[in-house]
Amino acid sequence: MEAVLSYIIFLPLLSALSLGLFRVELRFVRIGAMLSSLLVFILVLLVAADFDPDGGMQFIRVLPWIEHYGITYKLGLDGISLVLLLLIAFLMPLLYLYMWTEERNGYWYNMMLLQTGVTGAVLSLDLLLFYLFWETMLLPIFIMIGRYGSGMRQFNAMKIVLMTVLGSMSMFFSILYLGYEFFAVNGWWSFALSDLSTLQLDPRTSIWLAGGFLLAFAIKIPLVGFHTWMAPAYGSAPTPAVVIMSAIMAKLGIYGLWRFGYGLFESTLSYYAPVIMTLAIIGLLYYAIHAIMEPNLRRMFAYSSGSHLSMIALGVFLTNIYAWGGSLYFIATHALSSAGIFLMIGLLYKRTRTDNIEDLGGIASYAPRFTFFFVFFALSIAGLPGTGGFVAELLIIIGAFKEEFWIGVLTATTMLSAMLYIFWMLQRTVFGPDTVATEYFEDLNGREMMMLIPIVALLLITGIVPSFFIPLFEPQIAAMLTDLLQSIGGL
Repeated sequence: MEAVLSYIIFLPLLSALSLGLFRVELRFVRIGAMLSSLLVFILVLLVAADFDPDGGMQFIRVLPWIEHYGITYKLGLDGISLVLLLLIAFLMPLLYLYMWTEERNGYWYNMMLLQTGVTGAVLSLDLLLFYLFWETMLLPIFIMIGRYGSGMRQFNAMKIVLMTVLGSMSMFFSILYLGYEFFAVNGWWSFALSDLSTLQLDPRTSIWLAGGFLLAFAIKIPLVGFHTWMAPAYGSAPTPAVVIMSAIMAKLGIYGLWRFGYGLFESTLSYYAPVIMTLAIIGLLYYAIHAIMEPNLRRMFAYSSGSHLSMIALGVFLTNIYAWGGSLYFIATHALSSAGIFLMIGLLYKRTRTDNIEDLGGIASYAPRFTFFFVFFALSIAGLPGTGGFVAELLIIIGAFKEEFWIGVLTATTMLSAMLYIFWMLQRTVFGPDTVATEYFEDLNGREMMMLIPIVALLLITGIVPSFFIPLFEPQIAAMLTDLLQSIGGL
């Protein structure tokens, strides 16, 4: 099992390189992509089965890379990264099912490269290795929006790249300074997280360096004020790219707060906490208002995603076990819900060639199966009782009330506002009068059902028996929370 994390990261990339090198036919590209994703999923399940929730960082793999400057190929897995790893491995085969009729080879190659990028970022424990994967996952997104997207796709692709690169460069400079500071103190170079976390930085320096990381993560999430790329990119991107951006890449911004924010600057984050919490509270309200007013389904759920991601970010900065546990659980359950609803919007667009709410209506009369899945995923976004999202949001709200009464009240408005825009959207699109676009609406076929049923099942399981999943990561966040409170004098 020593090299299993490397296999999980690089199998999709090796599949893409092998298939591209031999210029195989499209059907073999499809099969190769699907087989590599299924093999990765099996390996991740084996890792999860062998994972010890109380064991801290596990499956550590360290190999020299650029030895003179202390840059290593270092991988590892703990309870937090396991959640994201399972999520990526679960969703990729389902995305390939959605893409099965896609006839552009480049589409498939970019998705395989994207899987390697996001998986590598989750498992990296060397900061320069993390930065490499962080940048790698941006390239296929740029290509998929710019080449395979719609509307102002090239402008929107460039916008997301420029904003993301701005954040990435600020993080890169912070990483380089940390490595230099470690060299100045110890006489040898290292960029390993475990080494850099031992540095004793003066408060002013720590604030600037933490700011470099926080800018990158704030853009990726995105927090309000750093969000101008979000709705245009979601509106222009092809459906698989939207699913990756909403369900995985945005969550990597939250993951970065835990892994590198608290891992390197746990006491310094208290300096930024009031600002981040304020932005998160403003965001969960601001995005919800935008979602209510938005006439386009894809953009509406982009704003909905922003509102819920702001709620998760708020939970990360509420230093109690309810908020932290709820935030990590919400990373997984919201990813499933957003993946489901964006896949449904993609299927809707294939049938009607529109995703504008005013052009839709009466779908329930023609497609009962489609209606069930569409309504289920939409309501799961709003925290439908019995789904994992309800459990996660409830934990965050409890954690918010534990922190401050008014924070709890404002956080709880997320569920209420979500119900408002979700029900209003459903009334107009699914249960409203027929339109020209929906007059001959086709119901879901077998392949599409096969793609959607696993997501529904997992959302229900996470909602009905959360005790099966929470123990996988609760010891890790409890230990991190204890260390944080000790660091800032809370214990």
